[in-house]
Amino acid sequence: MKHVLRDRAGFALPEFLAYAGISRAIRQYRRAPHFAIGIVLDNWERKTSYVQAAVMFIDQRSDYRFQDQVKIFDETRSDDHIEAVMDLLQHKQTIIFFRSEEAIPPDLLLALDIVVKVEPPDVRQARGVVHWGYRTPLTDEQAEALIACDWRRLKLAMTWGRPMSRVLAIMEKMAKAGVPRAPAAPRAPNRRGEVIADIRLESMEGYGEAKNWGLDLARDFDDWRAGTISWDDVDTGMLLSGSPGTGKTIYAKALAATCGAHLVVASYATWQAKGHLNDLLKAMQKSFQEAKKNAPSILFIDEIDAFGSRDSVSTQNESYDTKAINGLLEQLDGLEGREGVVVVAASNRPEKIDAAILRSGRLDRHIRIPLPDIAARTAIFRMHLRGEFKEAALNTFAELSEGITGADIQKIARDARREARRLRRSVGLADVLVHLPIPAFIPPEALRVNAIHEIGHAVVGTVLGMELVRVEISPKIILSTNCQSVGRATFDRRPWARRTKPYYLDEIAMGLGGMAAEQLMLGCHDDGVAGANGDLHKATRTALLLDRAFGMGDGLGSLGDISDAPMIDITRMDRSVLRRVDRILDEQLARAKAILELHRSACRKLVDALVASLELSGQEVLDALDSDPDGESRLRSVG
Repeated sequence: MKHVLRDRAGFALPEFLAYAGISRAIRQYRRAPHFAIGIVLDNWERKTSYVQAAVMFIDQRSDYRFQDQVKIFDETRSDDHIEAVMDLLQHKQTIIFFRSEEAIPPDLLLALDIVVKVEPPDVRQARGVVHWGYRTPLTDEQAEALIACDWRRLKLAMTWGRPMSRVLAIMEKMAKAGVPRAPAAPRAPNRRGEVIADIRLESMEGYGEAKNWGLDLARDFDDWRAGTISWDDVDTGMLLSGSPGTGKTIYAKALAATCGAHLVVASYATWQAKGHLNDLLKAMQKSFQEAKKNAPSILFIDEIDAFGSRDSVSTQNESYDTKAINGLLEQLDGLEGREGVVVVAASNRPEKIDAAILRSGRLDRHIRIPLPDIAARTAIFRMHLRGEFKEAALNTFAELSEGITGADIQKIARDARREARRLRRSVGLADVLVHLPIPAFIPPEALRVNAIHEIGHAVVGTVLGMELVRVEISPKIILSTNCQSVGRATFDRRPWARRTKPYYLDEIAMGLGGMAAEQLMLGCHDDGVAGANGDLHKATRTALLLDRAFGMGDGLGSLGDISDAPMIDITRMDRSVLRRVDRILDEQLARAKAILELHRSACRKLVDALVASLELSGQEVLDALDSDPDGESRLRSVG
C-alpha cells in the first residue's frame, strides 16, 4: 500500500480494499511500461471501487476519476462497445474489467497480456488495510462483517463523517441481523439475455485431432482421479500450432472445462514483462507452482516460439535466451515432479521452437489445428449469428467462406449486426453476404495456365524420385485477399532422407518446374514465380544455403543458419555469391525443362485432366508418365 495516498477525495475504505486486491493480483506489472490486463471480479457490484483503484495503480498522481486506460466491459451492450474497448489497447497501459472469463470475447482475449481473477479480501487483508488507513485495529468478527457488507453502503456511511469505530459497529450489527450480503456476481449473459454456458470441447467444431486428444485426456483425468491409472499413463505435454485466428487460446479454456481442471494461462511476454532474466524465471516458476498447487490443472503457454532456439540465437542475446530456455526445460522436467499438471503450449511458428522443448516427456506431441472445414464453419456461423438464420442459410455462408478462420467468421457476424443496427432492423441474409469474402471464378484460360504450372512441379518432382501425394488447382479466388494460393503440388517428405547436395539440387529443380513448364508450353513465365513466397525466391534461398551455409558450393565457409537472414545483406557481404547462385538456378531450370520436354505429351494430358477434375493423385500422375511413349526415358539420368 506504499503507493496509495490516504487523503485523496473520493478514495475511502472500499477503494483501499480494492487496491490491495488489484496490487496483489498484478504486482509483477508495477514497473512494466506496457501492458494490457483483463481483471475478472469476484463481486461485480463492487466494480466502481475497483475501477478507481485500477486508475491509481496506473497513475497514483491522478484524481482517481475514470480514465481512458481503465474500462468496464459490458457484454450485454452492442458491438460498438466491444470496438471501443479494443481501441483502449492502443494505450501503453490498459486494464479492463470483466464479469467472468466467459464474458471475454475471443479476439479481445487474444489481445490481452494476461487475465487474472481478483479474489475478495480475506480477514487478514481487511485488518491490515483498516489499520494502515485508519489506525484502527479490527477483530476477526469485524473484518468478516466488513468483507460481507455492501461496499456502496459502507462508502455512504463513511461519507457522513462517522468515526471508523462507529462505521464498523454498524456493519457488524447488519451482519448479525442477517442483512443480505452484497449479491454474488451472476454468470455472464450474452447480448440476447441468455446465460453463456461454459466452453467445452464436446460442443466445439473444427478442431479435429486436437479435440480427440482433449477428450481422451479428459477420460485419463477421470481414471487418474479414480486411481485406476497412474500419472505416467497420462499425456502431460502437447504443442498446438495453427494459423492466427484458429482458436488456440479458446481451445485451452475448453480443454480445462472438459477435464474439470484448473486453468493457468501464461506466455513468454507476461513472464518477461519486467525484462530482467531473474524476473522472467521467477514468473515462470510461479506459474508452474500455481498449476501444481491447483492440480489437476492445465498450464497453457501461449506463443512459446518466442523463446526461440538455442541453435539460432544472436550473439547479443545468446546468454539470456539460453538461460531462459534452460529455465523452461527445468520446469517442464520438474525435479519434484508435476503430477496432475498438463502443459499445453501454442505457437504460430512451431519450426522456431528449440528442439529440446519438444523431446519426449516434455511437449512431445504436436497437433495442428486446421482451418475449419465446411461443417465446422457452419457450426461457427451458427454460434456467432445466435440462431437468427435457418440451417440452409448457415450452410450457404459456410460454402462461401472456404479458407477463413473462426476469428474471421466472428468478424463477419459482428460486421453484419452493425450493418443491421445502422439500418434499424434485424440481421438479414444480405447483411452477412455482403461481408463474406468475395469469390471470383478463374477464367478457363487462366485456369489452364495454373494447371500447366502445377503439373510442371508434379512431373519434375516425380521424375526425380519424389513421392507425389496430389496436385490441385483452385477454380476461384477471393477478391478481398491479396495473397492466396491458386494451386499446389504436395509431396511426401521423408525425414530420413540424406540431405546431400543432389538432394538440394533436386529440390531446386522441382521448385523451378512450374516456371519451366510455363516457358516450355507457353513461351514465357509470368510474375507469379516472384514474391516472398514465390517459387523463384524459395529456390534462390535454397541455392544460397547450399553455397554459404551447407559447405556444398565453391568454398567450405559457412555463415551458419541463414534461413531467415535477408538475402540482400548476404549478397552485399559477398558480391560473388549471387553469380554462383545464378549459375545453380540456371542449371536446374535447364534440367527441369529437359525433364518436361521428354514428357511433353504426358504433360499435356495431365494438364487437361487437372483442368477437368481440379485434383489428381500422385498415382494418376505416375500412371500417365508410365504410359507415355517417352516413358522409358523417364528413368534416364537427366541433366
